[in-house]
Amino acid sequence: MMMLRELIRFSTQHRTLYCYMILSVWIFLLIAGMYKYIGQNSTSLGYTLNFLNGRNQLNNLDASTSSLLELRNLVKYKARCTPLTYIARADDGGILDGWKLQGVLLILRHGDRGPMSHVRPIPRLNCGITGDNLVNKYRSFLYNSTSVSGSNHMYWNKVGPFHGFPLLPLAEKECLLDEVVVYTTRVRRTFQSALAFLYTFLPTDKWLALNVKESHSIAFCFSDCACPQADALRKLLMKMQKQQLLKQTAITNIMQWIGSNLLQYTPNGITDANEVVDAILTIMCHDSPWPCRDLNITDNGAASTKANDFELNEVINIDQDDLGIASNALDIEMNRNRDTTTASTTGCIESSQVAALMSFVTLQSIQEARHLNYKRIGLLRAYGMIRHIVSYMLRMISGDRTKFVLYAGHDWTLQYLTAAFGIRTDNTFIAYAARLTIEVYRSDTHTDYYFRVVYNGRDVTQQIDFCEGGKSLRVTRDSRGNKADLCPIENIIRFLHEDYFAPLNATNFKDACM
Repeated sequence: MMMLRELIRFSTQHRTLYCYMILSVWIFLLIAGMYKYIGQNSTSLGYTLNFLNGRNQLNNLDASTSSLLELRNLVKYKARCTPLTYIARADDGGILDGWKLQGVLLILRHGDRGPMSHVRPIPRLNCGITGDNLVNKYRSFLYNSTSVSGSNHMYWNKVGPFHGFPLLPLAEKECLLDEVVVYTTRVRRTFQSALAFLYTFLPTDKWLALNVKESHSIAFCFSDCACPQADALRKLLMKMQKQQLLKQTAITNIMQWIGSNLLQYTPNGITDANEVVDAILTIMCHDSPWPCRDLNITDNGAASTKANDFELNEVINIDQDDLGIASNALDIEMNRNRDTTTASTTGCIESSQVAALMSFVTLQSIQEARHLNYKRIGLLRAYGMIRHIVSYMLRMISGDRTKFVLYAGHDWTLQYLTAAFGIRTDNTFIAYAARLTIEVYRSDTHTDYYFRVVYNGRDVTQQIDFCEGGKSLRVTRDSRGNKADLCPIENIIRFLHEDYFAPLNATNFKDACM
């Protein structure tokens, strides 16, 4: 009995210790179970690559075994789609104490579009937008303002290069300013994006009176376009990427498999990873399920890219998405060479395959953005546009009526400009509806003029080569104490006329392009 009482007393005193012991055992078992689950799922990417080298059958793959990393990366890649909820004002605009806004120049990429290549019919793919009040209001405005009686079609009816352009995609489901200047390439998506953007803040009479001007180049280079050196540097980058792809048999097989499922017309084979990624985004941006089909895959080791024959005057309709956020999913596979294989397969595209291909293209994009030739190409291609921008900035500070200039362009447009300005980007990818804004200001206390640059809602003035460090002025942006960086306007003028061609070992555009 005495021993029993002692045991009871001991158990009462150490009840807390027992609880901790039981809890520790439970946590240990839980962690062990999680590791077992993760261990089973983390092989899905490698399993996919093994299959695509002829080691396994596709129907053994299960989308539910995709690792957490793959799913997380696909969510990141979807940021390229720029849903309406992603578009919001951040550092843009605002009231700068003691400063008057003289004008704004905005360069934007058009919104969502379909792939540049012909794709196979994709079931349950809906490219329309429903439930957004502003979009519905814009549709109603266009219909009431422009449609002919008895017709649902709305077209631009003014004389000029855009006459007859539809104001909205033909099948969607399948501050008052003194003067606004609009430039766009002769492509429906840029034209429509420009009009839709201006509708959000222009009065109706101003919108109806718009005079839209055509740019014959996606670089908006105007009179400074022809540049053989820029073509040559671009071909060097394309050659480097081609050689990287040739070494990656597994990635080539993934590209062939996904491309054969999506692309409809491939007379020269599936040779361009970016072309396949472009088709992937059409499905990803609209939450459509990955398609399935039966086919034979043959990897002949031949990998090239249409961009090897790149000529600027031929790419007015080429708007290729290259790249997004880096993934470590291919750390092992990137350094392996694999033999040529042929596999007869039946199945569906898997998220692990998409993650593998997009990771490879992303890694190439990171390398390209860091390459010296990327900066050089940007300087050569953006020269004409920067000259054009500076000319309008000078008009704005000299009393000209022009207060807002819009350049509705493409991903290449913003690639060239950000590279030339030295704006830091992790890779070369430009999301749909991306925007770069240049705001011109005058001080209320003196006659000095300044500007700042905002990229996708983020103030990047301090990143610009000729505005960084002590070259800019920090001012109060709003009543909450937020700050803004203003760069003297003479800095961009000096950059354009004195320092622009120094990185190219030249003194003018003609010599730099030879």
